[in-house]
Amino acid sequence: MLTIQTRGASDRRTDVGKEFAAALRRELRDVRDDAYTRHLYASDASMYAREPLLVACPHDAAEVAAAVAIAGRFDVPVVTRGGGTSLAGQTAGQGVVLDTSRYMNAIGEIDTDARRVRVGPGVVQEDLNRAAQRLGYGFGPDTSTSNRATI
Repeated sequence: MLTIQTRGASDRRTDVGKEFAAALRRELRDVRDDAYTRHLYASDASMYAREPLLVACPHDAAEVAAAVAIAGRFDVPVVTRGGGTSLAGQTAGQGVVLDTSRYMNAIGEIDTDARRVRVGPGVVQEDLNRAAQRLGYGFGPDTSTSNRATI
């Protein structure tokens, strides 16, 4: 008996994924679509799991903007992620995961007069508190995951 398979949604997802990955690689320096990386980013600290189409680790705001623009052209959802400490599944998604913790983790000058600091979205809360504590400041709330939770 001859069985004819038709292209399903998963095949279209693969085609879009390859084109999308190629477009992202033209604009971003760190794009990963291998099975192992997708598996690592499929879950967070919650009970939810969704394997992403791919993972990108932007180096700066320009790369984030490029990734969001490209995702919009391909109609691919964007999920931002840091340490993966979410307890409600916010960092598990089937689109592109943007991991800001790898490269966007700089702590800028702490302005004690204005009581503010500019940080990258991938800064770990404990690192920020360590830097601010030297000046008598701290960033709340005090979470149990502060040694890996990102701002």
